[in-house]
Amino acid sequence: MQLKTHDYPLVIIGAGAAGIGASIRAGELGIEHVVLEASHRIGGRGLTETLENGVAVDLGCHWMHCASVNPFVQMADIHGFHYEKGDMGYKAFVDGRWQQDGYMETVFNEFDRIDCSMVERCDTASSASVWDCIDSGSQHNEWASYWYGLMHSNDPDQVSILDPVLFEDTLENWPLRQGYGALIEKVGKGIPVRLNSAVTAVKWSGGAVEISTQSGRISAQKVLITVSTGILAGSDIRFTPELPLWKQSAIADLPLGNYNNLFFPVRSGALKQMQGAIGYQRSEERAIVYIRPFDEDYVFTVIAGRFAWWLEKQGERAAEQWFASVLMDIFGADIGDDLGKFKCSAWGFDPWVRGAYSSTRPGAGNVRQKLIHPVNDKLFFAGEAASIHTFNTAHGAWRSGQSAVESMFK
Repeated sequence: MQLKTHDYPLVIIGAGAAGIGASIRAGELGIEHVVLEASHRIGGRGLTETLENGVAVDLGCHWMHCASVNPFVQMADIHGFHYEKGDMGYKAFVDGRWQQDGYMETVFNEFDRIDCSMVERCDTASSASVWDCIDSGSQHNEWASYWYGLMHSNDPDQVSILDPVLFEDTLENWPLRQGYGALIEKVGKGIPVRLNSAVTAVKWSGGAVEISTQSGRISAQKVLITVSTGILAGSDIRFTPELPLWKQSAIADLPLGNYNNLFFPVRSGALKQMQGAIGYQRSEERAIVYIRPFDEDYVFTVIAGRFAWWLEKQGERAAEQWFASVLMDIFGADIGDDLGKFKCSAWGFDPWVRGAYSSTRPGAGNVRQKLIHPVNDKLFFAGEAASIHTFNTAHGAWRSGQSAVESMFK
């Protein structure tokens, strides 16, 4: 569909959680606008698909983090989505042996110690990385590296301690049976979006901002940019004139890491006795393996950081073989007969995202505030990277989009 070429008060670039939230708020305020989305779908890093046995799984965001203050919980209630509260039980399988109950609790206690260390060091050593607060001599340092990699999608040495210190966590993480991505898509249904409309150029030197897309040209008085820092750091969108150096620096200091979900459906009835989560350890490898969530017939694990980049580069077959080897190590070779068709995400090489979510580089300071700051009262920015206290989350992205619209038209 060709875009109308007349001037809009607002154009939103990107239809992920931030763009959808911004569009809904703009609609509530009566602001004429259009959302331009490069992909064939809305939702961004929220994406739900189904396994061959019909079970819904999230390839992107999966848990409603900070649930008691997360607006998506109310949306889930409105749309009849089922979610689970509370933490699942953890078992541990270490170097070929099941461990006594409480092993993973000891691991998590180590994370609490690291968190306290980061808070203590933040005022006097804000240039420190998360890794600087991990005891390299601890028997659980590899677990810490894995866990903080999941939290930030970059490895701990690549993440400033400001990120975990500034994040306001309520420690409530509620998964959705029908999928978080499916909920985001449901909420966004009806927004004025143009799909398959990748923005290639933004000219903001004149009066109105001129935007070039694959579907034609459009102009706007104000533009809200909600694409990832992975896209902003590349050459996908040409800005004329170039963005100010302080903005380019903020984007560079918030690089995307990688984080992928790996799934196997399992034969009906298999692994029923093992529902829950397993902390897996073999030599230096670590993984959390989730067994039959919601009492559904599937298993999944999550990988992040450099390992996720490496494994994604090897291809889907390599990811399948790696996860199958983990499961066979835990349950024996016969489990291979119970596994169905493998599915995984691949956010690192997704052309419309180029990674999972952002991390502040050590020593960069509070650059998220710089990312949010508008350019010339024309270009505004939102997304998970533009959330000060709830970055890396769908609800943080959502709120950043809504707040940006409110600030633009106050």
